Amino acid sequence: MTLPPLNLSLSLSPPSFHPTITFHLYQPPIIPPSCDLAARLSIKLPDEIFLDPDELDDKFAGSAISSYTLTKITRQGQQKGKTKIDIERPSFDTFHNQTDYVILNLNVDPRGTTPQEIEHANLNESINNETIVEIPLHGRYLRPSVKGERTIIFPDTQNSEIRGEWICKANTDSVTSSPFTIVRTEPINIILPTGKHSHQPFVELMTPLVIWSGWSWIVYKIFRLRNRMKNNVDTNHLEKKNI
Repeated sequence: MTLPPLNLSLSLSPPSFHPTITFHLYQPPIIPPSCDLAARLSIKLPDEIFLDPDELDDKFAGSAISSYTLTKITRQGQQKGKTKIDIERPSFDTFHNQTDYVILNLNVDPRGTTPQEIEHANLNESINNETIVEIPLHGRYLRPSVKGERTIIFPDTQNSEIRGEWICKANTDSVTSSPFTIVRTEPINIILPTGKHSHQPFVELMTPLVIWSGWSWIVYKIFRLRNRMKNNVDTNHLEKKNI
C-alpha cells in the first residue's frame, strides 16, 4: 500500500530577529498495520535566515526529530555534502548573488512529540494525528530599508522550498535514493528587522565616535593604572628607606 503525500501546515512565532517556524505534520488517515510510520523532510531555507547547529541540538533533544543533517546544494541542485553554518556573515544580497543553499534534512518520528509540543497543537485536530516540529531560526544582517523591515516568504518558488514524504521505517533503505516530493502548503511571511535608510547618516556619524570613545577610555584607564602602580612602588621604596 502506497502512503499518501505528506500534508503539513506552518505557523510562525511573533516577528523578531530570532523567529521559530512550527511545522504541523498531519498523519495519513489510513496506515497499514505493519507500517512503523515516519516522515522525511528536506527544507531549503532562504539566505536571509539561518540555523544555529548548537541551538538545533538543544531544541531537537527529546522532540519528534530522530536525526538531522545540514547539507549544501548549488543553485543548479548539485549536492555539495555537509556544511558548516557561518553565523556571522550578512545576507548574500549585501555583496553578491547567492550560489549555494543550505538544506536541513529531518527524520521525524511521530511518536516523539513531547507534551510541551502537544500544548501548541491545533485544538481542532486530533493530537494523535498531528506531529509538531519546531525549527529555531536567526535573521541575517540585511540592507537598510525605508520601513526598517523585510518580509521573507517561506516557502517561495525560487529561494526556498519544502520536500518530504511519509515512509514506513522498514522500507527506508529502499527509498533513501528516491527524490522527495515538493510539499505544497500555505506560505508564511517572516518579518525581519533591518536598519532604516533615514538612520544611516546618524549611524555613520556615531559609530566611529563610540569606537574612539571606547579606545580613549581604555587608554586612560591603562595610564591611570600605570601611574598608580608607579606611585605605590615609590611609596614602598620611600618607606623602606626611612626605616
